[in-house]
Amino acid sequence: MSLQQRVWAMVSGAFLSMNLLIVATPLTGSWPPKPWETACSLTGVIIVSIISWRAIERGFAPVQKAARQIAETPNLDDAAPIQAVPDMPDLDSIVGAHNELVERLWSQRRATLTALIEGQELERARLSRELHDQIGQTLTYALLLLHSIQDGADQEQKVAMAQEAVRTSLQEVRGLAADLRPSVLSDLGLVAALTSLATAHAEATGVVVRRDLQPVPDLGWAAQLGVYRIAQEALTNSAKHAQASTVTLSLHCDQDTVRLVIADDGRGLQGSTPGTGLAGMHDRARYINAQLTITDNPGGGTRVELRIDRATLPHDTLPED
Repeated sequence: MSLQQRVWAMVSGAFLSMNLLIVATPLTGSWPPKPWETACSLTGVIIVSIISWRAIERGFAPVQKAARQIAETPNLDDAAPIQAVPDMPDLDSIVGAHNELVERLWSQRRATLTALIEGQELERARLSRELHDQIGQTLTYALLLLHSIQDGADQEQKVAMAQEAVRTSLQEVRGLAADLRPSVLSDLGLVAALTSLATAHAEATGVVVRRDLQPVPDLGWAAQLGVYRIAQEALTNSAKHAQASTVTLSLHCDQDTVRLVIADDGRGLQGSTPGTGLAGMHDRARYINAQLTITDNPGGGTRVELRIDRATLPHDTLPED
């Protein structure tokens, strides 16, 4: 029996009980009513109300039980599927939708954790290669030069070469530090950071980066870092996977909505399977309560759009150094 049918049966039963009570008693009414008639009428109403309340309470007991099970779930880790109620297809659909939502959230969390761990391992591997292949070799070269100074030949030239090697290593360390935490973002703001990012990307890849960056209100550190990282990942994907030759990077603010768009003229998505990079972009967007869409451009290429509602941004402050 559906929930609608159960409620209809309860109400009909209450009215039927009231009519049977009136028919089964020899009571008659008069006007104006006599005190004992009024007392009998009120007693009948109270009795019917109690019967109706008990019947409705019993009929809605499965719904209340399911609601309590949902409300008593403290977090997603303790969430458990709710048991379906026999002969109640309406409630079964609600219970099924809840169970499917819990399963999707579990799957999403597992995918997010997997992507996070993979992203951390990839970043650690990249830093390991940078430290070993560039900084480590450069410092080893400087150390060999300093050891060779003991021979007494070309000491000044070797000292200059060692100084240059150390200076190069210092620049590489600063580059790695800036990549881990972009100081230009906290020092000069989002527009300056995106401008610097676009310039560095164009110089490193040869891709033409067209900029249309307008000043936007202060979004807080978390949101600004999210915008910067999403733009960074989108530019990297346009050169690495899409093989684009031109990329447009734009940032606009329309009242309370900030919009970041990265569009390229590359190969487009072409039904490709999302990797850890795209998963990380979506995670960053969810963290700041923003909406991220990645679609194919009608004229070819890929379009990444991030829409931020300032009213729903997380409250944070710029961390102290």
